Amino acid sequence: MGRNQSRKPEKPKSIATAEFEALMSPLGIDGSSPCLAVAVSGGADSMVLAALACDWVKARDGTLTALIVDHGLRPESGDEAGCVRKWLGDQRISAEILEWRGIKPETGVQAAARAARYRLLTEWCAGQDIVDLLLAHHRDDQAETFLLRLGRGSGIDGLACMAPVSASPVAEPSGVRLLRPLLPVQKSRLIATAESLNIPWVEDPSNRDTAFARVRVRDALTGLAEE
Repeated sequence: MGRNQSRKPEKPKSIATAEFEALMSPLGIDGSSPCLAVAVSGGADSMVLAALACDWVKARDGTLTALIVDHGLRPESGDEAGCVRKWLGDQRISAEILEWRGIKPETGVQAAARAARYRLLTEWCAGQDIVDLLLAHHRDDQAETFLLRLGRGSGIDGLACMAPVSASPVAEPSGVRLLRPLLPVQKSRLIATAESLNIPWVEDPSNRDTAFARVRVRDALTGLAEE
């Protein structure tokens, strides 16, 4: 290959069992029959996490419940939540649908939906005496969060972004821990894993709506990937 020829990008590698074991190891989960929950939106990230976590839990004689939040912001959201539950059932993963009921705000929708999502997830876990809730945030999410907070003038603490282990951000302390084992992993590798395991997923149209700041940052990051 000549010097002026660009290298062909390496194909993203799927996540093997041993790697996922290593990602879960530092999270401080009780290895004796762990009872976990995993938040599943239906996207590739959370569908892959659910599948990997299911195998991890079964190897330890534990249980896993997938939690699907139906925000009710689009007419088709209920059908989509039901479809995701069926997909999970096909993988023998138990799933519950949690509905965000009541009047929805006309502004600040994403922030309100996020708060409602964490409240619903935390309340369900606390009600079932489940301490550990898995979230599918990955390295690309971390980069987006960093740039958003940088643009808002966050200080050093704020720029630290998401931690692998944190308390649930609800008003009342619940004892529920949020665990993010995929933070070191690129989204492209999660897509590769979904494809290699034949895991279906759905794309949320709001993820392409440039009216939201996070979507605009995500688009900008595409051009900054090499940096």
